[in-house]
Amino acid sequence: MFGKLGVLQFVAGAGYGLLQGVTPPTLEHSPERDEALRALATVAGEKGWTIAALREVAGKDADLLFPGGRVELIEAWADLADREMVERVRFAIDEGECSRLSQRVRRAVLERLALLEPYRAAERRAATFLLSPCQKGVAPRILGRTVNAIWFAAEDMSGGVTWATKRLTLSTIYLPTFLAWLGGADRAVVEHVLDSGLANVRRFGELKQRVFKRPAAQAA
Repeated sequence: MFGKLGVLQFVAGAGYGLLQGVTPPTLEHSPERDEALRALATVAGEKGWTIAALREVAGKDADLLFPGGRVELIEAWADLADREMVERVRFAIDEGECSRLSQRVRRAVLERLALLEPYRAAERRAATFLLSPCQKGVAPRILGRTVNAIWFAAEDMSGGVTWATKRLTLSTIYLPTFLAWLGGADRAVVEHVLDSGLANVRRFGELKQRVFKRPAAQAA
């Protein structure tokens, strides 16, 4: 479904805004919208993310909640998953779990995928729609919101350039992990993809520290 070029395009699209310190605009949310989205997600794998399906499961006037049509439905659904992920991770932190930042990031990614597990078919339908040529900017917006929500859930306090580069880096980890899950991989494989990505970033960080410390040590 997604080749390497598609992955790079997604990451580049999200990264362009993130490197400028810009996150996609916040979406409207309400209990009524969330309830309608949950109802639609249960049938979207079979019927698609359509206004007709929305009316069928959430009432004939439910389309009034989403004036942006299918694009708004899919973006709002992703945003709902982000918000529920944040609540779960914050609860885990409050309970004393995941003391390190990297642990909290890992937990957030896995929590989001766990939330989506009953809706994998619906996620595939959403991904197919987002890959259409007319929807080039939507997937990067969704990815940008998600990686920002993961760092927010993990209680990252960075700012400036670090804020942006952390989110860009996480997008290169989250997207392959999500695609592995979307393709039907079991939890062990998904965790392996995630952990490999986190380990690569950690090794790069350690190498960078050694490189930048070396001149100072030689000068001394």
